[in-house]
Amino acid sequence: MTTKIKVAAYRLTGGSKTVYSANYEEKISLFNNFKGQIEKLISLAVSLVTDNLATGLKQKISKDSVDSGMNKFEKVGQTLYKYSSQIEDDSSASVLQKAKEVFDKAGQKHRSFRTNILEKIQKPMKEWNETNAKHVSKELKSVNSKRDELDYAINKLRKKPDDLEVQQSVISSAMIALMEVIEDYNKNMKEIFKVVFLTSVAKNAGYQNMNMVKNKRIPDLIYTQIDREIDGFI
Repeated sequence: MTTKIKVAAYRLTGGSKTVYSANYEEKISLFNNFKGQIEKLISLAVSLVTDNLATGLKQKISKDSVDSGMNKFEKVGQTLYKYSSQIEDDSSASVLQKAKEVFDKAGQKHRSFRTNILEKIQKPMKEWNETNAKHVSKELKSVNSKRDELDYAINKLRKKPDDLEVQQSVISSAMIALMEVIEDYNKNMKEIFKVVFLTSVAKNAGYQNMNMVKNKRIPDLIYTQIDREIDGFI
């Protein structure tokens, strides 16, 4: 039974529990809240620079675009340019071409914005979460473990009884393991005694070797009697 289970059993039966100071609890709460907010910001940063378009528009643009490496603004501009080349009205084509230039500039700014978000914001936050925050969480878990060990030692000295359900669970597991050992022992002994009995029967019946016994040339009635003898012995 682990210390964590034992100390939980003691506490359920009225055992003592070490309480952290209010200042410590406040700092731990602040750390956990900050860690959670950082994780949300990481997800938000990714969503801000993800090239998502409305489903219908995305399907249309994807079909008409050649360069899949372009972002969503550049794809719109490329599609507009394609349409402008198919329009006979020069005035309308000129409008679409100018619109393409606007979307190209927006695409360039978006590309720069995406790089800054990922490299200067998301990456440092992710590194902090996977190194510093992970290390602090590990240390906090260690502190809680040490507190459990301390509380267990204190309650043991006070002779607080273990939780009854925990005791019964441990006893039941031990009994099951013991019965499995006994059953396996009986099975092995039964096989040993059967070989001994068969050898004896083979010799008394005049069989030359055990192969005749293994090939079941001894009547089944004798096997049944052997099993009964062994069951009564073990």
